[in-house]
Amino acid sequence: MSASQSYDAVHLLLRALFESKGNLSGPTLKKALENLPRAYHGVVTTYDRPFSDKEHDAISANMLWLGTWRNGERQFSYRDEAKLASMIRRKQ
Repeated sequence: MSASQSYDAVHLLLRALFESKGNLSGPTLKKALENLPRAYHGVVTTYDRPFSDKEHDAISANMLWLGTWRNGERQFSYRDEAKLASMIRRKQ
């Protein structure tokens, strides 16, 4: 999951860079990340508002699942998570 989170993070940062209109200062990028105007349909989830001035985690615990790769297939550690895997889990 870390590769897909990194992929999504780069795309969110790129959107903030475009919103900052060339001002690459820390406070400007922070404000842009906290106020992204459109949802981003990423690999991990659809990010409606991934960050705010008080919330700096783009994902929440309900979006995570535990598993391994075996014989080229994803194996979930908990049966209930396999049922939810095809659903988009949004930040709570």
